[in-house]
Amino acid sequence: MGNQLRKKLCYMVFIIALIFSNLVPTSTAIAADKGDVEAEDLFISEYVEGSSFNKAIEIYNGTGTDMNLSNYQLNLYSNGKTEPTNTETLKGILKNGDVFVLSHRDADAAVQQVTDLTSAVVNFNGNDAIALEKNGEIIDVFGEIGDDSDFAKDKTFVRNANVSSPTATFRIDQWTDYGKDIFTYLGSHTMDGESEQDPGEPTNPDPDPEPEVSTIAEARQLANGSEVVVEGIVTANSEALSNGNQFSTYMQDETAGVNLFNFEQGDLPEVQKGDRVKVIGTTASYKGLKEVVPASIEVLEQGQALPEVQHITLEDLQNKEVAESYEGELVRVNGYIPSIPSSPAGGGYNVSFIDQDYNAMLLRIMENAIDIRQVAEKQWYDVTGIVSQYNDYQILPTEQADVQVAQQQPEPPSAAGEYETTVEKITDGDTIRIADPVFGSDRVRFVNMDTPETYAAKNKAPERQEINENQKYHGDEATKHIQTYIQPGDKITVKVGEQPTDDYGRLLAEVITADGENVNLEMVRDGYAVSYFIAPMDEKAYPKYQQAVKEAKDQGLGIWDEANPLLELPFAFRANDDQKGFLRYVGNSATKEYVVPDDWEDVPVEKRVFFSSPEEAESYGYQPINTGKPSEDNLLVQFLSMNDLHGKIDQQYNLDPDGDGVFDTYGRMDFVASALKEREQDNPNTFIVHAGDMIGGSSPVSGLLQDEPTVEILEEIGFNVGTVGNHEFDEGTKEFMRMVNGGEHPEGKGTEGYDGMNFPQLCANCVDKESGETILPPFHMEEVDGEKIGFIGVNTQASASMVMPDGIADIQFTDEVAAVNEAVAALQQQGVEAIAVLAHIPADQAGDGATGEAANLAREVNDAVDIIFAAHNHQVVDGVVDNKLIVQASEYGKAFADIDVEIDRTTGDIVKKDAEVVFVKQSDYKADPNVNKILTKYEHQIAPMMNEVIGYNATDLTGDYSNDGDHGLGNLLADGMKSVMNSDFAMMNGGGIRDDLLAGKVTWGDLYNIQPFGNTLMKFEIKGKDLVPIINAQLSKEYGPDYSISGFHYTWDPEASKVVNVTHPDGTPIEEDKTFTLTVNNFMGTSKGSKYRPISDLGKKPVMGPTDLDATVEFVKSLNSTEDDPFLYAAEGRISVAKDEEEPTKNPGTDNGDNGDGTNVDVGNDGNNAKKQEKHDGGNTLGKDNYDDNGDNDGNSSMSDNGNGTLTGGTKHTALGTAGSQHDDGSKLPNTATNLYNLIFIGLALLGGGVALYLRKRYIANKAS
Repeated sequence: MGNQLRKKLCYMVFIIALIFSNLVPTSTAIAADKGDVEAEDLFISEYVEGSSFNKAIEIYNGTGTDMNLSNYQLNLYSNGKTEPTNTETLKGILKNGDVFVLSHRDADAAVQQVTDLTSAVVNFNGNDAIALEKNGEIIDVFGEIGDDSDFAKDKTFVRNANVSSPTATFRIDQWTDYGKDIFTYLGSHTMDGESEQDPGEPTNPDPDPEPEVSTIAEARQLANGSEVVVEGIVTANSEALSNGNQFSTYMQDETAGVNLFNFEQGDLPEVQKGDRVKVIGTTASYKGLKEVVPASIEVLEQGQALPEVQHITLEDLQNKEVAESYEGELVRVNGYIPSIPSSPAGGGYNVSFIDQDYNAMLLRIMENAIDIRQVAEKQWYDVTGIVSQYNDYQILPTEQADVQVAQQQPEPPSAAGEYETTVEKITDGDTIRIADPVFGSDRVRFVNMDTPETYAAKNKAPERQEINENQKYHGDEATKHIQTYIQPGDKITVKVGEQPTDDYGRLLAEVITADGENVNLEMVRDGYAVSYFIAPMDEKAYPKYQQAVKEAKDQGLGIWDEANPLLELPFAFRANDDQKGFLRYVGNSATKEYVVPDDWEDVPVEKRVFFSSPEEAESYGYQPINTGKPSEDNLLVQFLSMNDLHGKIDQQYNLDPDGDGVFDTYGRMDFVASALKEREQDNPNTFIVHAGDMIGGSSPVSGLLQDEPTVEILEEIGFNVGTVGNHEFDEGTKEFMRMVNGGEHPEGKGTEGYDGMNFPQLCANCVDKESGETILPPFHMEEVDGEKIGFIGVNTQASASMVMPDGIADIQFTDEVAAVNEAVAALQQQGVEAIAVLAHIPADQAGDGATGEAANLAREVNDAVDIIFAAHNHQVVDGVVDNKLIVQASEYGKAFADIDVEIDRTTGDIVKKDAEVVFVKQSDYKADPNVNKILTKYEHQIAPMMNEVIGYNATDLTGDYSNDGDHGLGNLLADGMKSVMNSDFAMMNGGGIRDDLLAGKVTWGDLYNIQPFGNTLMKFEIKGKDLVPIINAQLSKEYGPDYSISGFHYTWDPEASKVVNVTHPDGTPIEEDKTFTLTVNNFMGTSKGSKYRPISDLGKKPVMGPTDLDATVEFVKSLNSTEDDPFLYAAEGRISVAKDEEEPTKNPGTDNGDNGDGTNVDVGNDGNNAKKQEKHDGGNTLGKDNYDDNGDNDGNSSMSDNGNGTLTGGTKHTALGTAGSQHDDGSKLPNTATNLYNLIFIGLALLGGGVALYLRKRYIANKAS
């Protein structure tokens, strides 16, 4: 008995061991296998293309042996391309029966759980193909390479279990579609190798049994290639929809509708609406549309009632499931047609159809069915049609009566606005896909710009080979470059105009990054795109892009690089590649003339506007180009103008105005006088004018004498008329009016016998508060050779905040536009049509146009205005806005403008105008003796003033930039700024400190030599936390700090080039949310350079003060120093390097501006700056992953951001080892789906064995008893 029991126990243990030995090496995939079927090689076993970033590819090893993955790579073919757009070379060992899963780094957690490698190669969409390659040859493929159809969008496909070998030809019948976001099968695969058994010959063969009639709904569910018989009512005349020899119509029964399509009409009958037909054919799909390819059509009855038309909204059809349920059926939809394409595409017109909320759908209007000329744009319609599909759903009306003007005609929809979304995919340099559709579109076409094409050229003529290759090269470069700004997964804002989509349903938008960068504009500025404006266009955006393209072209960037230029601009390439030629008329925005399409090259790239027709061009005020000579009857007049001299009558400058690297001496008013008088000789009808700020902030030779020397020089030159700027009011209204009218200065500061200005000063918006009258004439009229010319003066309203309020308490600066228009009306009453505005208002060059307040003035004032002389921001401007010439000629006597105009003697109006800004190079002229004599006289007169003793200094004070920490001279100047402006803090830029202050007497001339620029102090309100980005912006990794400071201390980290701590002088922290005041000079406060920009961006409520020199003089005087008791300034630790143990101030990372090494970080970015830094230094920064082409941070392992700026292993395991492993030693892949199940099976087997032993013992015991 004992021996038998022992034998049975041994048998039981043996059985358990057998079970155990079979289970241990087995995966779930092998457990599911049947028989001993082995795969011929690795193959793709699952494809996931779900919502958002749910994208994955699974590769299965069923070969019976472990496989080395280093022989394999996965290739992505995007958007119908025939060359790989991304590649992932695999690594490691894939065990037999296991799978290898690649996924998107932002995929759902359920996908990430079974992922072996995150990779950019899975950044596919449903219209892309992906191929598995072995040793350089494709062995398996999902999708058809070169096909752009959305066959797999929002779907999970699993390889059928009977497939046991890869195939280089895609076969959809090998795959099962499980729908959207199904991840159940990912991470394992079943392969049994079994196929349907051949049933052999039937006992009673029926040669051709006809399938039973199916409902259309049933037929739509059948796999493609299935034979089917359906009956229903024809809903469209076949000749209306068919193209050439093709056959196309639709039919519908009580269950559904379907398209009938055959490439050849053949013997198929032409069918009519209302025919009841029986169709025998096979199921198919094309571009998402379910079809029956008819082999035969039998007309059973004619004249039958059509199926009831179903009413539905465009909003309903945005839901793809809803739209699919209506596909092939008759519906009626209400919507608005904003525009109609000028030409058909593929036998029909693609017409945008939108509702009030801009839910959009394409109306496909076939040429054979409907006369498009009877459909008007900008109206609401009720449209009856069939729901069809060509990648996207569309409505297909089939006869003229289907398109009816709606009875209700509400206001047109407006799409203009900004919408947040996420980048899903970069298609090319000017097209992306977005995860969250806007107005129903998930494709975005960047507006206002155009990048080279990347598609395979159609025109393969031998002479175009170089052009085609060149276009593709630059297109690929643009595609790469745009990824320095945006990447899949990035949050973006799309800025949409009134017309949100194009004829292809793509969203037309500017793309703004999370950092606020306009990607469209930056691509043009970097030279990877050309500006591209088709009317109607954004008038405000136009000058920015045209200025950007001009600058890129002038600098030879990107496509403009002379070493490898783009041979054909994108629009020209498309015209030549399609062999349709040029179709759009091209306008010159500077001349308001247009040329015929083939003459497009006659218009400079920075001045091009494209129009669909001459009528459209002329509706925008353009005229056909006039090649004839100007009329000899016109009166030729010349204007010479200056602005912003600021009394710098004795100053000269070392400049390189043309950027050729050669510097020369420019300026000084005795040379300027010579240049102006020389130009005046060219035309006896010359007027010399100015646009304000000719005095104020002046050199000592003028300023110490109340700027009366400057007035004397202007009179000597022969100025005819001028206006005022803000600096004319630096000492108040009363003093300025003395300057105009003459009289001795009450304190005797001026020149002897000063008699005022001998030419008119104008200001139409300088109004006395008490009387309501202007304090100066608003306009002035001159007459030359019988023609009248009007001048109007106007000053920026901003002047009120730029001068001391007490000095101008008696006047106000009224609205500039209203003042100009009132003056224009008065001039026109006197018969004046040639009108120029002297406007102390800022302008900036923008392509052939201008931006700024002067540009706004041009758009808003009466069109009788011909020229605007701008000023105030010291720029060089020569542009046209709204057919008004805007000119500004630099600053400080460096240059002047020369404007030639023609006046039509019939109308009295200016009909032609041309400007030039001329820099006064001293070597080109001889100093004018009369002006030189004036300068010499006053230089001698001020010499005693220059030597006035202001105070006494104890030590030599040297230094400019605070690179090594604060220094005594900078502290003195910053303290003076803070004291005089009564502010909490002050900052002084190192570049503005031009000389040392030696120990001993301090004269006025000493201080002038230190601060010679005459900058004006500005006081801003800021928050305490704003100090950090302002300070960070001026820190240079190479040189360190720039500014001298007062009112606070800070420490900084030289390695990070960032602030560590900011405190009050007593060491207490700066209150982040408290409002403080900060004083800087106007150069710092208005500069748009990255070092200074945070000041103006963050500073609020600016208040203007005295010049920096006046402030320093006043402060030094206030120290009451004497020779025996001099003032003492030195470095005192205001700026210092942080100690290692020092705790950082809260939120030290909100830096902004130039870190000194080319990197740029935006205000309040708080770490999300890797994208902009990547553009310059590769983006090797903490705070955001920087994935390479392999989807990994360093090419080995996937990394992710754990939220605190550090990088950690981001996937469950890698292809090279267990979780977090980064070994490249060929170690085997981890078992992703078997170990847990092995343990369960072993445990069950042991439990079963134990139960059996127990029952056996009970049986024996019972038997013995």
